[in-house]
Amino acid sequence: MKNIRISLALAAAALGAGAAPIDIRVGRQLFVDDYLVESSNGLVRHWNRPVKQDDPVVWPGNGAAPRVTDGSSRAQEGDKAVNLTAATDGGLWWDPTRRKFRLWYQADWLGDICYAESADGVKWEYPDLGIVPGTNRLFEHDTLDSWNVTPDYAAPNPYAAWKLHISEPHVSPGSDDRLWTSKDGVHFTALGRAGISGDRSTSYYDPFRGVWVFSLRDGWPMRARRYFASRTFGGKDCRWSWCDKEPDEFHGLPRAERWLVVTNGVRRQLYSFNAVAYESLMLGVMEILYNTPGDNGDCEKVGLPKQTALHFTFSRDGKTFEPRTDADIAPCGWGSGKWDTGYLSCVGGICVIKDERLWFYYTGLRGDGERLKKNKYPAWSRNGMYSNGSIGVATLRRDGFAGMVADGKGELLTKTLTFDGGHLFVNAECRFGSLAAEVIGEDGQPVKGFTRADCTAFARADSTKTELIFAGGSLSQLVGKPVRLRFFLHCGTFYSFWVSPSPRGESRGYVAAGGPAYLGLRDL
Repeated sequence: MKNIRISLALAAAALGAGAAPIDIRVGRQLFVDDYLVESSNGLVRHWNRPVKQDDPVVWPGNGAAPRVTDGSSRAQEGDKAVNLTAATDGGLWWDPTRRKFRLWYQADWLGDICYAESADGVKWEYPDLGIVPGTNRLFEHDTLDSWNVTPDYAAPNPYAAWKLHISEPHVSPGSDDRLWTSKDGVHFTALGRAGISGDRSTSYYDPFRGVWVFSLRDGWPMRARRYFASRTFGGKDCRWSWCDKEPDEFHGLPRAERWLVVTNGVRRQLYSFNAVAYESLMLGVMEILYNTPGDNGDCEKVGLPKQTALHFTFSRDGKTFEPRTDADIAPCGWGSGKWDTGYLSCVGGICVIKDERLWFYYTGLRGDGERLKKNKYPAWSRNGMYSNGSIGVATLRRDGFAGMVADGKGELLTKTLTFDGGHLFVNAECRFGSLAAEVIGEDGQPVKGFTRADCTAFARADSTKTELIFAGGSLSQLVGKPVRLRFFLHCGTFYSFWVSPSPRGESRGYVAAGGPAYLGLRDL
């Protein structure tokens, strides 16, 4: 048995010979793909879905003062508001300078950016901002279709440099997307216009590449998306135009990437896309429209929302996101009568970290089957298909998107890695089993003091952050050296690992929209 194990180790080392080591200094290393996996035996990757809470946390009508119309410039006299509270895509971020969760959302349809804040992310307050007396509205009046708020990662204090991207409701001359900036997230100053796009266009920041990415709607009736990246948010270098030619890296609109083409199909379309930095990768959410039942026309007939679901997707380079076939947060569906019957949209920031769980805030619509106003233009804005919108939450274990599961004994060998910390941490559930590790040197042999026998196993426990201790002491003596890690899992689930610079276990990775345990946008 010993000889067989040595042969396997040498074979694995030979397979990786010549390959550049993967630097894992930043962030927890997740098993959402095989990027770090050289080989595994006795393990199966299992995907997990967030658990939806039964009731929303922001109900229709919360916040903004009652309105006669829905805010649309084409509202007709006598029309009542559509009773909508939504964040498509809006924004929800933890602000450590205020010790509050901050939410930017939309009240009614095509207008009214509103603001709320919360100490726990569940009970919300709707302050009178003084901009529109008696309300929590950010603008006197504005007609918009979609928009999002993001802190400026590159600023000395990201929470004093908020960015707002507004997508206009109509694709026509003069309706270019507008960019704004704010020191407090409430009072915004216009930066100018950036370029034309369709509805449900959004933007996000990719800190790995140091660029603002604008996810732009293109195409009708088939939805499609194009992307523009800029080193700055606003200014002469942050302006796009429609084109068919291949541009350089940061100018113009490129053709759709392969993964975008794969996502769109006869019975599903990429309705919207947003992303955020989470630990060592970019976490994206694809809002997928299912064409059964059909598009706007079918929904207008019955006053029920379109069926869109949220699919998680991940990227190692910020440019290619592999789509997941199955919905991670799905609509309850026509006839359910529930608050998230359909038209699910993620909130900008995507998720916060609270109590060692990921909290995904999303909008859902119940619709109104009795609101069937016909022969009025535009029918979709007067019709019940966009009525009764709320914001709810679905939660998932920290790093819990996918886990490597062993029903018995399993092993996982990583590719060649380099790191600069001294403490190996894992996120695992081993209530009926154990997890141990060893370090493999360049010769394919376990490093003395860091063998499996030298590792105190994590056993009969469940933790999102626990250190594996070796008899050889700190891993700092291996800093900069190309090594591999072999993990031994018995009857459990292994979610992530990372090498931290201290026993506190900070990952130095990104923490999506933040959370009460963090002083910024990274786990430092």
